[in-house]
Amino acid sequence: MDTILDYCLSYCCMCCGCYMARPYDDDAYEPLLQDEERAAVNELLTYLNREHEKKPVLTKQRLKSLCVLTYSDNADLHRSAALCLAEISERIMHPLTTEMMEPVIVLLESEDVETQKAASLAVSNFALIGPDSNKEIIVESDTLPILIRLLDSTDVEVQCNACGCITTLATSNVNKAKIVSCGAVPPLVRLAKESDIRVQRNATGALLNLTHLEKNREILVAYGVVKVFVLLLSSKDTDIQYYCAAAISNLAVDEKHRPFVVREGNHKVLKLLITLLESLSDKVVCQACFALRNLSSEGDNQLAVVEFGALPLLLQIMRKCSKETLAAAVAALRNLSIHKKNEIPIVEEGFIPELGRVLREPYLWDAHCHAAGTLRNLAAGSKTQYRLQIILEQDGLDSLTAAFIDLTSPVSVQTEVTAALAVIAGNTNARRRLVKLGNGRVFTRLVNLAAQSTSPEVQYNSAGTIGQLTQIELPTEIIESNLQAMLKYLGVFLESQESNFVHIALWTILHLVKDASFKKSFSECHLRHMVQNLYERPPDAPQVKQLAFEILRATE
Repeated sequence: MDTILDYCLSYCCMCCGCYMARPYDDDAYEPLLQDEERAAVNELLTYLNREHEKKPVLTKQRLKSLCVLTYSDNADLHRSAALCLAEISERIMHPLTTEMMEPVIVLLESEDVETQKAASLAVSNFALIGPDSNKEIIVESDTLPILIRLLDSTDVEVQCNACGCITTLATSNVNKAKIVSCGAVPPLVRLAKESDIRVQRNATGALLNLTHLEKNREILVAYGVVKVFVLLLSSKDTDIQYYCAAAISNLAVDEKHRPFVVREGNHKVLKLLITLLESLSDKVVCQACFALRNLSSEGDNQLAVVEFGALPLLLQIMRKCSKETLAAAVAALRNLSIHKKNEIPIVEEGFIPELGRVLREPYLWDAHCHAAGTLRNLAAGSKTQYRLQIILEQDGLDSLTAAFIDLTSPVSVQTEVTAALAVIAGNTNARRRLVKLGNGRVFTRLVNLAAQSTSPEVQYNSAGTIGQLTQIELPTEIIESNLQAMLKYLGVFLESQESNFVHIALWTILHLVKDASFKKSFSECHLRHMVQNLYERPPDAPQVKQLAFEILRATE
């Protein structure tokens, strides 16, 4: 940068100092630099050489100097101004202004390729390095149409810079919509198919960011991005693989787009994503898992992914990858476990012990959610006895309860774990095991959550599990130690406007009144009166009326 400016300044001095001034009519004989231009060069040289300025400020005088070079008739000064802006953009930390963008816009529109290179790099740096407000100023300054035109440049560096800038601008949802409406998608799709790996990388990165906005996805699909993304999954560049897998994952969030993705190459996308599960890049593996998870929201895809050999690779990922990738792998497995034909293969592949290990790892909340959801799916499928036995024998239930009694777990984990426990507790052996685990701590935790949780779903799941446990003979000490909390949650449920809450409370009470201590407390408190009122209601819920009648008869 200094060399360029020094060159301009010294050339000016040589011309002015070596030749006598003489009258002329032709502009070709004018000195290369005017006095104002020379002063501007000096000002910028001084500014750029101040290395002690950790956070340099572009003052009005310095901005004026840049404008002098920008609006000069000298093409070399245009390049110097653009190069100066490129260097400033790497160092300056204070926000852009519309005044600062004026010379940038002029330089971007230059027909000189070198000027375009430096100016587009400056815009990319302002967007990437500076504060978020820079992105707004860049877009509000009508820079987008110019950047999109530069995508059609024949120069690779200009293409890369323009793509990179659009990628950064597209991190804002407002900008994502504007970028698409300005017509950026067709040139980006074209550049994603270019042979230059840098251009491909930047173009796919920009397209990925655009897929994050739901309303953009239909437009992107219409312009053929699916074919491009699927094709580039085979790229040798890990960044391109990552961008394309992530973009496919985003597109597959929408049910209407999944068929377009999977139809490409007759399940080719599933096979390529499964191949990427063996990548040495953790981020690529993670996005391939997410893409498979979203595509496996469809039943046919769930079967195909297993048939194409994903299970052993997912198991391997769960054993060795980072926390985020582990969660992504378990999320993919959870969707695969929805299909009844996948239940036995998942169990026989050896996932139960690994799911148990995940549930015992602290603070892996996302992974805990998906691990519990997978166990629930396996326990709730068809012909469950075999799988339930494996879940009990291979630490599945014990691990679920370990996650369940963790008081630091968020509501999301509590929801999934209690849902799994409610299903597994349908098995008699599982009920006995749950009652014994932790010397009654599991039962107490269930009662407390049913009574106190802020989540209706957690309350209902906990109550459902308690209801299952009451079908076996509970130790008297467990009932007596939890009696007051049980009466509390049952009262709350009986007052609920949700019929399923009322039903589960009545069903549980009907089993609990077989215990003498509970029967005595129930008969002496307000709950029996509440049951009486439910029985006397108009017969709009026959099951509720029947349960209430049976309770009243049992407690006479």
